Amino acid sequence: MKRFDAHALVAAINAGDTPEGWQKTTEVVRLLGYKTRAGVALPLDRIVKAGFAERKTTNRGRFIYRLSPKCKTWPEAQAAAETAGKFKAPKGWVTLFEYARKHDRTVRGVQYRIDGTSIPVRILRNPRTVSYYRQSDLDRILRKAS
Repeated sequence: MKRFDAHALVAAINAGDTPEGWQKTTEVVRLLGYKTRAGVALPLDRIVKAGFAERKTTNRGRFIYRLSPKCKTWPEAQAAAETAGKFKAPKGWVTLFEYARKHDRTVRGVQYRIDGTSIPVRILRNPRTVSYYRQSDLDRILRKAS
């Protein structure tokens, strides 16, 4: 009588598990350069949310992924998703630090000019809450100071 081979049974079950063009999570993890699945859920979610990959659930509740035609490799998709997710201020709005650095002034010096004026301020929710000022308003105030 032949001995029971559990590995062969598992291989036979998993053989027809993924459709053509789709990859299992473990395969994607290796392609992204990780050794284990620990901590990979967030990068994969970012890639899917940015539209650089598709996620589908198999009939056993496992995820399979397919790379979109926008990217050729998984590391390229990961880099593109990270850059797409970075915060960018609206056009024409700057922080005091950015403005002071560009005009070779101190932040405190620019702040002294702003105090007492009614310049509109926007507090944008990026990783840190920072005040943003309209660049044209800062230009107008510092032009008077020169």
